[in-house]
Amino acid sequence: MYLDVNGINLQGSSKNIRLNLVPDTCPICHHSVHPIHIVTQDLLERSLAQAVFRCTREKCQEIFIATYENTNENVGGRFLYEFVRIAPISPYESDFPDTIKEISPSFVEIYNQALAAESHNLNQLVGIGLRKALEFLIKDFAVNQHPEDEETIRASMLGKCISDYINDINVKQCAKRAVWLGNDETHYTKRWEDKDVKDLKLLVRLTVNWIDNILLTQKYIKEMES
Repeated sequence: MYLDVNGINLQGSSKNIRLNLVPDTCPICHHSVHPIHIVTQDLLERSLAQAVFRCTREKCQEIFIATYENTNENVGGRFLYEFVRIAPISPYESDFPDTIKEISPSFVEIYNQALAAESHNLNQLVGIGLRKALEFLIKDFAVNQHPEDEETIRASMLGKCISDYINDINVKQCAKRAVWLGNDETHYTKRWEDKDVKDLKLLVRLTVNWIDNILLTQKYIKEMES
């Protein structure tokens, strides 16, 4: 949906502008909205326009700014501007099962910090953060399952920890592959050229799901002994 506005510049004059897109998701609360347009500033020297919007969700009502670039096209007597970016962006936090939050709160924190880096286009740091989050998850799970070996687990390399202390085949296989891709994100040369951070995220999520299944199964077996 486009929006026709008057773009005001620093000299006080205005220009008829057509914004080709109105944001339909608030970048702060992440809900679908029909934002209220407040004002549009025409940045003449940079061929840009910045439109100020307010979120219409009652619990949010935050202000955000959408930036548009002049296409040098004229539509019905208005200059057409195309959407470029939006700011500020509040990182979208990923939720995890209670079992995961309980055994590895550090994993949840680090994982969401990696997502925060991604939301700010710090793409070179995302994989590194996911790799660190994975290590906390695996070692915390291993300690949960083998508390008598806590010190050894904490000191061991992640690959050896997976081999020695992760018994479930699904967790083991997913975690091993997540480590491979995580290492790719931290090393100079990539081994898995056809895989990227999206695959790493999926493998971490698979690992989380398998661990959650194990912990829930153990919980109900313990609570409902025959």
